[in-house]
Amino acid sequence: MSERDPLQWAVSEQGLARRRAACAPDATVHVAVVVNPRARRLQRSAKRGALSSLVRPACYVETRDLASLHRAIAHLVAEQGANVLAIAGGDGSLHHAVNSLYQLGCETERLTGQTPPWPRILILNGGTLNIVGRSVAIHGPPEETLRHFLRDFGHGPLSRVPVRPVPMLQVRWQGESARLGFVFGSAIAYHALDLYSRFGAGYLGLSRFLLEFSRGALFGSALWRQESWKLGPYADLNVDGRHWARYGGVTAVTADLTLAIGAVRAIRRPLGAPGFAVRVVEETDPRRLVRMLPALLSERGGPGLADLPVAHHLQLRGPYTLDGECFHEPTSNALLTVERFDQPLSVVPASVR
Repeated sequence: MSERDPLQWAVSEQGLARRRAACAPDATVHVAVVVNPRARRLQRSAKRGALSSLVRPACYVETRDLASLHRAIAHLVAEQGANVLAIAGGDGSLHHAVNSLYQLGCETERLTGQTPPWPRILILNGGTLNIVGRSVAIHGPPEETLRHFLRDFGHGPLSRVPVRPVPMLQVRWQGESARLGFVFGSAIAYHALDLYSRFGAGYLGLSRFLLEFSRGALFGSALWRQESWKLGPYADLNVDGRHWARYGGVTAVTADLTLAIGAVRAIRRPLGAPGFAVRVVEETDPRRLVRMLPALLSERGGPGLADLPVAHHLQLRGPYTLDGECFHEPTSNALLTVERFDQPLSVVPASVR
C-alpha cells in the first residue's frame, strides 16, 4: 500500500473521483481479492496461493481483523481502482466487507456531500455455510469461481459483467449507527450461535448442537440446566403493526435461507420480492420446539410458526445476529429496528460460469 492513509484518501474528493472513474460502465474490469485466511476452506496456504496467482499482487490482500479489512478495502477501491471486489470467506467475511463499504460511503458523503459508487461483489465461497453465496447459486472452490470470472469478463468493460441486485437489511438500535446484512436472527439465535460454536464448525457441529438441544429438552442434561434460559420466551415483538406479547424467536431475511445445497431451505425469496421475509416462532415451550425442528428447517412451516413473506418494519429488544455475527445490546432494553436498506448489493451471479 502507499504511504498515504488509504482511509483518508478513500473519503476525499480525489478518492471519490477515482472510484467514479473505476465504476463507469466503459471502465475495464479490475478485480481485487480480499481473503479471510481463517475461513474454513481457506486455511491452507495452497488454497490462498491459488487465488493470489490469479490477480496482481497489489490487488490481493489477506486480512485477519476488522481494522485491516477496512483499510484494505479503502486501498483497493480508491487507490487501486477495483470495480469488482471478490470476497473470499464465509457469510461473516461478506458481512464485514459490505459494512466497510457502507462506512466509507457514509464518511465520503459527510465530507463531500456526494455518494460514491460501490464495486460489484463476486462471492468466493470459503466459509462454513455461505448462505448468501448459495442464494445466487455460487458453488465450488473459490479459485475456480474466480478463474471462470476472469476468463469470461476479466478483460472487457464493466458493463458486460452480469449483476443480481441482492436486497439488504438495515439494523439499528436507538442512537446507534446502522449495520447492513442479509440474515437477521433475534436473541434466541444469538444465544444458539454461542452454544453451537462449542460443538465445532460446519454441518457436523450443527448436527451435534441440534442433537444436544433435542436430548436436553426431552430428558435434561447439565448443559440444558445451565443454558436453557437462553431459549426464552421473549417479549414484545412488532412486525408491521402486528404485535406478539410473547414469542420464541424471529428471523428476517432478504436472501434465500439455505443451509445445504438443495437439502435444507427454510425461507425462499423470489427475485425482486419487496421488503423482506420474516418467520416468527410463536411456540415457547422447549419440548414442543424440539418436535417443531423439521418445520423450522423447512420452507413449508407449520403450527407454532408465523411466516410473513413480505414485511417492511420489525421492532424488538435484545441482542441479535446478522449473517452469523453476534451483536450485544449497547444499553439495557434498547429498541432494535430492522428495515430494508434503500440500495441493493450488486452481486455477480453464478451465470458467470
